[in-house]
Amino acid sequence: MPLETNPLIPASYDVVWSVIAAVILVSTLSAAISVVRHSRVVSGAALAGWLLLVLCLPGLGAAAWFLAGRGPAQREMERLYPEAPPLR
Repeated sequence: MPLETNPLIPASYDVVWSVIAAVILVSTLSAAISVVRHSRVVSGAALAGWLLLVLCLPGLGAAAWFLAGRGPAQREMERLYPEAPPLR
């Protein structure tokens, strides 16, 4: 029995949502890795808070980390470890 296409949900709809889900997944994983890499300058409570935010609200948490959290953490890391290569 051949599969029939659903006239109510076009195939492009599936592709668009798959791309959106992949972007959210990649940004969430990137943000979680970035938070952990900055663990030397982010305190324990702040680290746990950022990780919870990134993992519980995948799209919004990742955007918040990259827009608000990573900049100050990056500057602090560069101030404390000037000889280390940049994390960018």
